[in-house]
Amino acid sequence: MRMLAIETATPAQSVALLDDDRLLAEALYDAKGSRGGLLLPTVDHVLRKAGVAAKDLDAVAVSIGPGSFTGLRVGLATAKGLALGTGAAVVGVSTLEALAASYEPAAEITICTLLDAYRGEVYLAVFKRRAGRLERLHADAVLAPETVKEALADVEQPVHLIGNGAARYRRQLEAELGTTIRVTERGLGAVPSAAVVARLGRNRLAEGIRPNADVVPVYLRRTEAEVNWDKGLIKSPVARLTS
Repeated sequence: MRMLAIETATPAQSVALLDDDRLLAEALYDAKGSRGGLLLPTVDHVLRKAGVAAKDLDAVAVSIGPGSFTGLRVGLATAKGLALGTGAAVVGVSTLEALAASYEPAAEITICTLLDAYRGEVYLAVFKRRAGRLERLHADAVLAPETVKEALADVEQPVHLIGNGAARYRRQLEAELGTTIRVTERGLGAVPSAAVVARLGRNRLAEGIRPNADVVPVYLRRTEAEVNWDKGLIKSPVARLTS
């Protein structure tokens, strides 16, 4: 199965192409400030590097969040556009699961993924790795760093904290959680990757998940524009014309 994968939930974005379990090509780039303009050229570069035409893709795996609202929308739109034009199946993959799956794959450990959600919050999920597979212990959530301790209260210690959310709030988390956590430079620098998204997507299809059905973004909270609308800080065009 030839599967293209797209990871755009964080500024550290990537595209990868797998043929079954073989990585044919991969490209990583910093998308900070790009507003999604780098994704399509990167997809084209990866396909050309691998010598594969878009029409020959069997599936497209895409990271569905949580993460950057703009990044998720661009990634999903691109994945669905490719599928529409090629007939490939689309499968969604949790961004936090992809992040956890990329960290210490051989170890049986408890992993808490933390992505910076801004506004003084983090996106969190908790997993236990057993026999090379991830078992989810905590659903995706958005919360304040000071409540991470509560989320980890009932899981097996020590817990490895990974992701840019752990990096941003490292001192606070170490002060509050002490010896119950493990923090490493590798973990702090961990990012979800398209290659891992591809492998997880392939596994989901092999397990019989129906493609295309649940490929919607996981935002976990409302956009800033929606919040400002409710506060009355944004007026509709009609309201502006009649006021």
